[in-house]
Amino acid sequence: MTRRKYKNFVCGSVLVFMLLMTSCFSGPRAVRVELPKIRQVHATQAFVHASVVPMTEPDTVIDDAIVIVEGQTIVYVGTDYGRIPLTANIIDCSGKWIVPGLADAHVHLLFNALDPLLFLANGVTSVRNMASLTDSGCDDARFAFSDHLEFRDSIRRGEVLSPWVYQASPIHEARTGKYFDRALYVNTNSAQAGKEMVQEAYEKGFDYFKIYNKLPSSAFSIIVREAEELGLPVVGHVPHEVSLESVLDSSSMHSIEHLTGYINPFGKMKFSPSRLDEIAYRTAEAGIWNVPTLEVWKHIVAPEHIDAIDTDPWTRYISTPNRKIWSGSIKSFSNLIKKQVEGYAMLPSDHMEDFELIVEALIEAKAPIAAGTDSGTLNVVAGTSLHRELEALVELGMTPWEALAASTVHAAECLRRADEFGSIQAGLRADLLVLSGNPLEDITQLRDINLVVVQGVPYAQSELTDMLDQLASANYR
Repeated sequence: MTRRKYKNFVCGSVLVFMLLMTSCFSGPRAVRVELPKIRQVHATQAFVHASVVPMTEPDTVIDDAIVIVEGQTIVYVGTDYGRIPLTANIIDCSGKWIVPGLADAHVHLLFNALDPLLFLANGVTSVRNMASLTDSGCDDARFAFSDHLEFRDSIRRGEVLSPWVYQASPIHEARTGKYFDRALYVNTNSAQAGKEMVQEAYEKGFDYFKIYNKLPSSAFSIIVREAEELGLPVVGHVPHEVSLESVLDSSSMHSIEHLTGYINPFGKMKFSPSRLDEIAYRTAEAGIWNVPTLEVWKHIVAPEHIDAIDTDPWTRYISTPNRKIWSGSIKSFSNLIKKQVEGYAMLPSDHMEDFELIVEALIEAKAPIAAGTDSGTLNVVAGTSLHRELEALVELGMTPWEALAASTVHAAECLRRADEFGSIQAGLRADLLVLSGNPLEDITQLRDINLVVVQGVPYAQSELTDMLDQLASANYR
């Protein structure tokens, strides 16, 4: 049978697009929830007798260490117990391990209002939100969040309990017509439009400029030039009109998401396996970050397997409207394959070995990798998905320290915020995890969380799950 060509479909990575198309047609309204305020802590805090993994050098551990926190800032890390102020609040961490709070470098705060607390309960204290709502999308009832920039800024003002949010712009590509959703997409169909959109994103205060599949090459060229002049990192999908090799040669993107450019997720790799090592080493030389998001590809499954995520207990905090959108989107992908739409030959979950080969090659080449999940989309649950992503990176060749770095110090470098978080050093933000075991021996120890310290405030994991239970009970049932 000849493959049908649907001109309005974007072949390849269309995750957010499919979610929006599904939500637009089915119309479920999101449940909006008022998140708790951050607790106020006025005393200096000293975390004592801990094994501290500062993430400043590979596999370094400071034994019987103290971490002193004043306000939101680490002021001392070391073994000089004489540095502890007499008035400090002492938190005994004997037998425990302290690591930096985790970062998820690719999330979508869209449909589930409890995602910020889900992140925190799983030790994620920083996220890069990879698509902002446009001005016309801020009051859209499909979304559990309204103004993403205001949400980011409210966290910075200490008004809400949430991970720190670093915010990408709305999505930029050329699209009009039936499937153009103005809530998250900006039609950027020319070089002039690209220039104007970069300036607008910069003036509004976005942290990154997001590009997508159908961005014309003419717009891409002007965007990367203008963004570089303004110091605005270009992140997202390698556009279809732009080759990965040209991106690598020019180092024109700051981070590539989902391995776009390397593979068609619904088809085949874009390079023969014999060239993977070469491409991986060129990626390393270019210094371009990759955020593979293996978790989302694993979860684009056949409709009969949609409910498999319910084996994860954290799914009880996903709202019913959110679940309906996810289910509808996954069914839509299967329908595209059944109809033999061009570009859709197989589900990503049916050829995960191709994604894994690419990641193995990138790891071997020591190309920059930050851990991200695409949480908020397609059965990817906030927080818990990052642990699976890190465990997958270890299985594919990273050491536990390297995997931990991919969601701490290296993630901070990817987000261009290494002067704020990512390691345990004086002067950096007091975002910490107190663990029961050593994650450098077993990466799954990151799941066994005693305390989450965010914005300098310690929360027991049980306290965060109690908040989730109360809010879910009041709003989701």
